Amino acid sequence: MAQTNKFEFQVMQDGDVWNATITRRVSARRTSVSKQKKGFSSEALATEWAKETLAQFLENLQVGNKRKADKRIVRNDLAEKAKTEKEAAAVAYKAKQDAHFAALDAEEVADAEYAEDEE
Repeated sequence: MAQTNKFEFQVMQDGDVWNATITRRVSARRTSVSKQKKGFSSEALATEWAKETLAQFLENLQVGNKRKADKRIVRNDLAEKAKTEKEAAAVAYKAKQDAHFAALDAEEVADAEYAEDEE
């Protein structure tokens, strides 16, 4: 399997002008144009623009990916905190419920003993 870059640039001649495009590899068979500029007077100018724009494009993607990763970390931390709080609340509720049922059982036992004493 050949390894190719996800983003590349292409420079094509259209008559006496040059066009530059930045393409993204969507799948093995399909590409998509991410950015393009037409009307360069020479191939060198088109290539220079494409290289600069591709570098800037990739830098912007890396900044965006880092920002999203930071947000994901915060979001996962908050989700973990909420999960532990929910589990702690469930344990506290269960303990309170068990204590209440134990008190009811003790009350029933006391009532039964009182009823036996009166007979």
